[in-house]
Amino acid sequence: MSEEEKKTFIDPSALKGNTPGNPNGNEGGGKKRDGLYIIIILLLLLAGGYMGYLISEKNKSLNLCDSEKTALVTEMEALNEMMHDEGLAIGENLRQNLENMISQYDEMTIENQTMADSIQAQKDKITSLIQELDDAKGDKKHYMSKVYMLQKETETLRSIMKDYIRTIDSLNQVNQGLVVDLDNTKQNLNNVTTERDDYKNQTENLTEKVNKGSKLSAFSFLTEGIKEKSTGSYKETDRASSCTHIRSCFTLGENTIATPGDKTLYMRVITPGGSVLYTSNNNTFKAGDQSLLYSDKKSVNYQNQQVDVCIFHKLSGVIEKGNYISQIYCEGVMIGSDTFVLK
Repeated sequence: MSEEEKKTFIDPSALKGNTPGNPNGNEGGGKKRDGLYIIIILLLLLAGGYMGYLISEKNKSLNLCDSEKTALVTEMEALNEMMHDEGLAIGENLRQNLENMISQYDEMTIENQTMADSIQAQKDKITSLIQELDDAKGDKKHYMSKVYMLQKETETLRSIMKDYIRTIDSLNQVNQGLVVDLDNTKQNLNNVTTERDDYKNQTENLTEKVNKGSKLSAFSFLTEGIKEKSTGSYKETDRASSCTHIRSCFTLGENTIATPGDKTLYMRVITPGGSVLYTSNNNTFKAGDQSLLYSDKKSVNYQNQQVDVCIFHKLSGVIEKGNYISQIYCEGVMIGSDTFVLK
């Protein structure tokens, strides 16, 4: 056998993937791809159908929610309408109560200017509540809750008014007693004047001694900061930022040779910086040859016996912290002093 015949024979058709019976080599591969495409299309159709089913169910749920929402809105509107109607009836009664409170305040007779100002402030609050009530009538959704809130505020204002009534009754009783005391004092002063005229010549040589001996004395001091509550009552405080008043309470001692009658007591509150608390430049009195500023004053009917006295000074603003001095003067002479601390 020749060398060429010994070489291995290679069929070119085998290199192209052709096999006997499939001379083109691609008929089997094409059928496989067609089957795969059909399966993919079926899967897509199934997925599209399922998605359509889900969307349909979701739309049903949304439609059901819309129906329930519409029903709830209708029910809520009906409930608001009912509450608004009920609130109008309650609100009318509340308005009448507020107007009655203003009428009661108008009937009060007040001579104390500080209390009169406080009562006017309460009347202004009541008028403001009435206006709020009227302004809220058109709000069907929130009117009932507004009426309920204003009822609570009205209860507070009524409690404050009761405190004012009690305070005014007490002041009226005190004033009636003062009128009687004043009449007695005037009579005593007339008698003293007559007697003084009769013995004038005899007492001229003793004037200087009597003046020294008749000097009043003040002791048992309690001076402190006071906070005025919204009810008109007072509470002790040692906080400078909370003080609305300074109160100094003390006892005037017995003095049998002092001239009885009305005594004007002057209180000077001296700050840690050395200045005097006062409300007007006209608040002055004579102490010897000096003209001194005073914080506040009080007239006391003195009948030579011990008498307890309290003098209030209303602050015009926040005062500083530190050590304070309270001095009490009578008839141009300092008769006592006290110290206190505000933090």
